[in-house]
Amino acid sequence: MFARDGFTNARITDISDEAGVAHGSFYTYFKSKDEIFLALIEELEEDLRVSGDGGRAAVADGTAYARILRANTDYLTAYHDNRGIMVVWEQAATLNDDVAELRSQASERAVSRIVRAIEHMQADGDVSAAIDARYAATALTGMVSNFAYRWCLRDEDFELGTAAEQLSRLWANALGIPTP
Repeated sequence: MFARDGFTNARITDISDEAGVAHGSFYTYFKSKDEIFLALIEELEEDLRVSGDGGRAAVADGTAYARILRANTDYLTAYHDNRGIMVVWEQAATLNDDVAELRSQASERAVSRIVRAIEHMQADGDVSAAIDARYAATALTGMVSNFAYRWCLRDEDFELGTAAEQLSRLWANALGIPTP
């Protein structure tokens, strides 16, 4: 519903109809359209986090580049698979303070995970200690996130594998990591 109609145009009557419940039943579970949207986004964000963690674990013994490629592939796949709601989430964050806060928290969790990954790569000698992990993580997650948003918003003609590979090369080059 939200992916099809957008955040502002979605109506409780339409949500109830699509769910196959009486309009009054909606209010048994949710106080407002904003509340159901937040619940949906929280569930989606958790699914995205879990899928990303699983992919990185699968290549934990790989090269630094292989880990970056797997993480970017997982993220782009999940974003693209959920593109309608992901685009609405980004847009709704400009209209609703609670949605904006949830978006900010999700972004901060992603940056924190990447900071830890960069610090591990620095400890392993794959990344120079001269690179500030927080600055790098913020810039690199922003690059991939913005690419995914623009790709899905404009329905750009990008191929997933090539997109993941190109973004991963940029990411690795920024950190001084060798690429194949």
